[in-house]
Amino acid sequence: MGSWGTGISSNDIFEDIKVEFFELYNEGHEPNEIVQKLIDSNQGIVNDYEEANNFWFALALCQWECKSLEPKILERVTQIIESGNDIKLWEELGAEKSELTKRKKVLAKFLEKLITEKKDPKRRKKKKLRDSIFKKGDCLSVQLSNGLFGAVFVLESEKQTEYGLNLIALCDYISDKTPTVDFFKKANVLISKVQDEPNTYKDYPLISWYMAPHYKANEVNLKIMGSIEIKKSYNNERDYRRYVHWKYIPSQIEDQAELVAKHGDIKMKLKLSSLRKKHGYNST
Repeated sequence: MGSWGTGISSNDIFEDIKVEFFELYNEGHEPNEIVQKLIDSNQGIVNDYEEANNFWFALALCQWECKSLEPKILERVTQIIESGNDIKLWEELGAEKSELTKRKKVLAKFLEKLITEKKDPKRRKKKKLRDSIFKKGDCLSVQLSNGLFGAVFVLESEKQTEYGLNLIALCDYISDKTPTVDFFKKANVLISKVQDEPNTYKDYPLISWYMAPHYKANEVNLKIMGSIEIKKSYNNERDYRRYVHWKYIPSQIEDQAELVAKHGDIKMKLKLSSLRKKHGYNST
């Protein structure tokens, strides 16, 4: 858990969600719509035992700032705090007694704030436009937690849009050497397993959109190895409508073997070259 203090906002997840919330708010979206969008696009965090509390705390405070805190969000945060769930988590993560004492006071004060109605809603600001982090066609290496390297390819990039999106395909590659451009010319997309129905998993290509505001170089070690021309164009409203945080790129690659062991062999095969052609693989 990326925390640097006992304060409600003293962690990476809180700051990231807050930034994204107010970007949408400043664009004109209503707070309840923003919450649903953030829940849908941050399932990795929502389902992460160590990070989920900070996610809900951020949503609650952001809605409170807009004078539109939903009862269901307040109820969830109240349950987390009053049940002792958050303190238990801090204990499990090795927090000292003095830190636990401070955290309890912080949580009590936070809950007291949430149940006190704010006088005026936060004003909207003019949205900021961004370029994507990487260029279309960039071939990237990514360092994994074990020191090995994975490979990812940039299928699309945006200029001067709200989120500066990159569409990125993870490749079937783990090695002690960084991938070459020649590898990317013949590469296969990494296929994972996602739950389709209860107890049923299907093959799913790891191709997702990544937002420029979420990119932090110290969270994911990506380096450009070269570039390959792409003739096909992609649109985030039509193609691969899945959004993932940059920092989960390494773990998606590392977890592949375990997923296959649990849920069966991969039957789907997708050549990266087919995604570069103008009339290639049809995305979903």
